[in-house]
Amino acid sequence: DWRPGRDHRAGYAARAGEGGVLRDLIHDVDYAGWLFGWPESVWGRLVNHGRLGLKAEEAADLRWTAPGGTQVSIGLDLLTRVPRRRMAAYGERGTLEWDGVGQTVRLWRPGRTAAVFQASQTAPERLLAQDRAFLRGGRGIASAADGVRALAVCDAARRASKSGRTERVRGS
Repeated sequence: DWRPGRDHRAGYAARAGEGGVLRDLIHDVDYAGWLFGWPESVWGRLVNHGRLGLKAEEAADLRWTAPGGTQVSIGLDLLTRVPRRRMAAYGERGTLEWDGVGQTVRLWRPGRTAAVFQASQTAPERLLAQDRAFLRGGRGIASAADGVRALAVCDAARRASKSGRTERVRGS
């Protein structure tokens, strides 16, 4: 349902050497690394239930401790039918939740009504803003080094799933 009109078994995400949920939804790893800090080591569990006819993993769970001590937990799957992309940060002063599909951010604070912020840009406006940022030298967008770092985290999670242990992120 993420890509209507395309056979999910024919794309790169279906191929074990190229895709899987880790590479298809790698931006969730990017977000967590940018916001909370990149890990030195990662625990991971990758699963292929065989429900989608893929050779690659259909679901992944990753966990790490960020440099500042924040516990990061990521759950990814290609099985959920309703598209959703969410991130939550829990702290002593409240909870912040981003809904990427609904384009909202909610802030819950103890003793207060939740504040809801709605994105004002349309999808085409967001893409145009990203293109302009790239043309201005890339300020405000991910760098190639960030992409390599996210791939290294995914590779460590893949190794951790095989070994059953936390694995070091190579290059960190």
